[in-house]
Amino acid sequence: MALLDLCVGARYCAKLLRKETLPRIATWVIFEIGVVMSLAAYFASHDHSVVKAALNITDGIVVTAILASLFIEHRGARIQLTRNEKLCLVISFITLSAWAITKTPWVGFVGFQVVMSVAYFPTIESVWQWKPGRSPEPVETWSITAVAALIGVVIDVTGSHDYLAMLYPLRAFVLCVIIVMLVRRWDQKNRAYHSLDR
Repeated sequence: MALLDLCVGARYCAKLLRKETLPRIATWVIFEIGVVMSLAAYFASHDHSVVKAALNITDGIVVTAILASLFIEHRGARIQLTRNEKLCLVISFITLSAWAITKTPWVGFVGFQVVMSVAYFPTIESVWQWKPGRSPEPVETWSITAVAALIGVVIDVTGSHDYLAMLYPLRAFVLCVIIVMLVRRWDQKNRAYHSLDR
């Protein structure tokens, strides 16, 4: 799974640098906050290992690489954020602060789920607001991520029966499927628009 994560991330970065995708920077800043929270909480616990955290570590590498690629693409240009993106960032920073101040495991767990859920909203907003042209997000990246998350849900349910751990891939699966459906909707609207154009 970690290798798949790296391959999908590398392909996403390549598409970004070739200007084949226009991701919302707010999504990836919030993902970075979530990954940092997750890794910090995990390595602060007594029972941790690099092998068990392999997927979290590759997530961190992928998110950081995508964020770096986005900053390279912007090259000092002013980053425009929508009102919803600003709200998502504020919610994420408040959640991070609450966890950093309390250092309570349940605040960390709930906070992490909130941050990682909110991270998808700027992307959902971006693909919801259709305009003629290519979708700002590649459908295959989000489809593969949805399938990987579904595999994680199945493993947690059938193998370890860790229903709390299942929340992470289940949330990711649901939100990735929403993005995939919105990208498909974008493509259908594009086809309808171009057929009217003829």
